[in-house]
Parts: sequence; C-alpha cells; structure tokens
Amino acid sequence: MKKRVLAVAVLTILVLSVFAAPTLASIRNYTAVGFRYIGDVFHEKEVNVPVGSTYFLVTGKGEVGGTQVVLDNVDIDGTNVYIENYFFGTTALDAAANEHVRIISDIELDQALLQTGVEMDPGESGYIRQSAGYSVGSDGSYLKTRNYFGNTGGITRRIHEVGRYMQDRMEVIGYAEVWEITEVTSGNGKGGFWKGN
Repeated sequence: MKKRVLAVAVLTILVLSVFAAPTLASIRNYTAVGFRYIGDVFHEKEVNVPVGSTYFLVTGKGEVGGTQVVLDNVDIDGTNVYIENYFFGTTALDAAANEHVRIISDIELDQALLQTGVEMDPGESGYIRQSAGYSVGSDGSYLKTRNYFGNTGGITRRIHEVGRYMQDRMEVIGYAEVWEITEVTSGNGKGGFWKGN
C-alpha cells in the first residue's frame, strides 16, 4: 500500500511539473509611458531587458510629447524584446542655453547600440521616433530597428553600431531629418513576434 501511495505521489508531482514548467519558465515584462509635459521637465527611465537595456531622458524647459513602450518575453523557446519611442520637442522661447529641451534615447540589445538625441533651440521643433527589436530562439537571432529623428534648429546626434556589421556616427547642428532601417538575421530566419512580417 505504501508503494502505491508513493508511486501515485511521484507520478502526480511529475505530471504537475510537466504542466508547470512552461509557466515557471515564462516571464513577460511590460512597461509603458504616456505624457505631455509643459514647463521645466526632468524625466529619466532605465529598463533592463534579457539581452540589454534601454535608457531614456527628457529634460529642459518647454513642451515635449510622449509615449514609450518596452516589452520583453522570456520563455522556453527564446527571448523577445521590443522597444518603441515617439516624442516631440520645442524649447520655450525664454529658456536659457542650459534649459533647452533635450530628448535622449539609448538602446543596447546584444551587440547593437543605438544612441539618439535631439536638442531644440527656443521655438524650434524636435522629434525622435524609434522602434527596436530582437528575438532569440531556435531559429537563431534577429534584430530589427527603425528610426526617424527630425529637428529644425538645434543639435541632432546619433551613434548606431551593430557588432562588426555597421558603425555609424552623426552630428548635425541646424536642420536634420533622418530615416533609417536596419535588419540583421542569423539562423533560419525571423522568429518571435516578427514571424510572418
């Protein structure tokens, strides 16, 4: 009788562990921001994801904008990360030189680095618009970035590195408008949340 009870207990534990293992291995983190600031602004945000981190800073005097999303999903099949930023700008007309609105986005994913920043002169525009990506799974790794960072009067800076594949540095004082797409794959193709895109 004791052997039966022990066998049933062991079998029950094994069955439960088969169903619980995927749940225990699954992690989904999510963060989102909204915002529309006017006045003196300081907003700093840092998020660590499985294959890197993201740092976001909005500072200065004037009107800015909003939205930022970070997702990551770790499960048995791999890692997914997605980062998205929209923003706007405009420094107040009475802002001193050290009060100009500055928007900085720093994204590091595995071997990819994407640092983007815009600083607006008083009364001028701005913008950063980004996407990022990353997926690691049974099919290998995948990275996808998009970008747009406007400006009219002010400073636009960017550093973009993807392993040994690409190194790109830029600084523009005055009008700048940039569009960018980067896609890197290895293994058998896209995985994660880009499947079929």
